[in-house]
Amino acid sequence: MAEILKVTLDLDQLVAAGELTPAEAERLSLLGRQTTSMLAFNILVGFGVLAVATGALALVPQPGTAVVIGLVIAAAGFGIARGGLADWGLLAQLCIITGSLIAGGGALTAGDFSVSAFLIVALVYAIGAGVAGNGLLAALAVIAVSGAVGAQAGYLGEGGYGLAVPDSSLAILVMVALAAILVGLARVLGPAAGRLPRVGAGTAVIVANFGFWVGSLWGDTIDLGGTEPLVVPELAFTIAWALVLLVAGIRAGLSGARWILNCAAIFAAIHLYTQWFERLDTTPESMLAAGILALVLALGLAALNKRLST
Repeated sequence: MAEILKVTLDLDQLVAAGELTPAEAERLSLLGRQTTSMLAFNILVGFGVLAVATGALALVPQPGTAVVIGLVIAAAGFGIARGGLADWGLLAQLCIITGSLIAGGGALTAGDFSVSAFLIVALVYAIGAGVAGNGLLAALAVIAVSGAVGAQAGYLGEGGYGLAVPDSSLAILVMVALAAILVGLARVLGPAAGRLPRVGAGTAVIVANFGFWVGSLWGDTIDLGGTEPLVVPELAFTIAWALVLLVAGIRAGLSGARWILNCAAIFAAIHLYTQWFERLDTTPESMLAAGILALVLALGLAALNKRLST
């Protein structure tokens, strides 16, 4: 699927600077209005598709129905994408994502959210990502794999959300291994074709950091099967996470890998504040110190990003 590049231009400023003639600016403005209208139409049709699918599922609330409806919607999206109509690109992506999520949810429900069900959904998402060139599906494939090792998130009601990684050690090992495999695949495929594996690897890195985060708060208990379970204390996760982030940040800074650098910096801040407020009372003094530190870190990261981009 061809990549679509969106460019934002200030036409009035370009005309004032002599970069465009008024006639050229008017032509670009007309094209922009046409594109905006088509974008709105795509979104409206996409919401219509979602509403129809939701209504059909409400009438026949069965996992098999969800799988069938999801596959039909995703197939329609693939068909639109393969038609080569650039104006319908957003609708195609909406159908692919919506259909995949509906079908995946139905498959997981039918499989009672078992490990095999998660892995099957991950495989289908990965294939769909490759066929459609869709980065979100690539990320969802990795998230489905994380579900197979117990990672989950959900809405708890009254504006609350929860993140659970009951087997933090297993989740970290699986996600790190998956990220390494995907990075190796991306290098083999090259810059263009390796985009999707890089998206998947980045998602795996984020999930692994969540595993460290949960482990640093509650530790982990590893069932060794028949013998005394191995207890991994919170401190072990805390120290290991700090070392991993430090090494990753240094290597990224030296090699100019901005995404890894920013990811390491963000999770380092999360790590710092988590341990800070976990072990210190929330007092005006600690909040003031935390705020000042956050500003210093933000300014330092912004300066480093600017230096790497030049």
